[in-house]
Amino acid sequence: DCWPYLSYCLEVCLHVLSHWSATKLSLQKADVLDARAAPLLLAQGGLVDVLAEVLDPKAAGVELIKQPPSSLVQKATETLQALFEQNGHICLFCMQHYTEVRQMVSLGCESLCIDPLMDFPEMQQQAVSLLLTAFEKFVEDERLVRKILKALTGLFESSYQLVSWFLQHHGLSDLGEYQSLDVHVEAVRAVCRTPYWSAQDAPMLPEFVALLAQLLLDSIEGQSDVASKDVFKPDGTKKRLLDLTEAEELVEACMSSVLHLLLIDPQPPTVLRVLARSLSRHGTEEANTKLVFDDLDDEKGGANDERAVNAVMKVMQVFPSSDRVQMNCQHLLTSLLGE
Repeated sequence: DCWPYLSYCLEVCLHVLSHWSATKLSLQKADVLDARAAPLLLAQGGLVDVLAEVLDPKAAGVELIKQPPSSLVQKATETLQALFEQNGHICLFCMQHYTEVRQMVSLGCESLCIDPLMDFPEMQQQAVSLLLTAFEKFVEDERLVRKILKALTGLFESSYQLVSWFLQHHGLSDLGEYQSLDVHVEAVRAVCRTPYWSAQDAPMLPEFVALLAQLLLDSIEGQSDVASKDVFKPDGTKKRLLDLTEAEELVEACMSSVLHLLLIDPQPPTVLRVLARSLSRHGTEEANTKLVFDDLDDEKGGANDERAVNAVMKVMQVFPSSDRVQMNCQHLLTSLLGE
């Protein structure tokens, strides 16, 4: 019977990882990419492959004659958790390699909540793409989906640039017919949870506001005037139209985030003017051209733009019975009208 031997080996691995954790504390700042680091050496030695085969043999692509005992599965879970907690890079790599192993995805989410890889923007993008795919793959597993959304929330809250990248590369027009909007809602809501806009992120503020304005009005496309009218992409294929319930969630999140940005604008009234210009351009020929942020002081792009006010009024018409949308729209109208 190999299980007792394997259990002993995992005990040794846990002991090594525990010592490495203490070593990192003594070094104050250990290099996570150090080739001599214990977590990296264990992963390169095949530890993760063994753990995956114990946790979910079928998903890992192996067939065991005898299933491992529950005590061994528990120890394997503890070992994998300890490994991920020591190195976020290993966590992400393993999640990419074992996309079918639920426990791998679950523990990876917990690790990303602790360490959202703030110093590695490209890896954050990889993590979001990976979690987005996992969200759709395991959508029937409510517990795992909640963990995935929690990890995504942590990633989005750690970086405005990550939220901007996500909204740029995952527009509503790219959604499948039955694809959930939950990730988009979490990305937008993450903006409200940040108390200030840092000097480092200030240059991207106008473009970020423009993205929120576009998302806001895209979410109600096809809902106003003639609700049954089809909307088409530039390539001629029909766009998916959101139903009122899911559109309301996204609209409310966009409105709340825009109002929050108005409050924390480091150079007012930059946010207000960009918002007015963006709302007024939506659905016009101007929307196909890049918005220039250097001429926001001209009269045409000012806060009193009538088309911007009309755009907000259109949102109110789509959701006449939604108190939260109506209230946010009224606050926004007050700002746009300069009252």
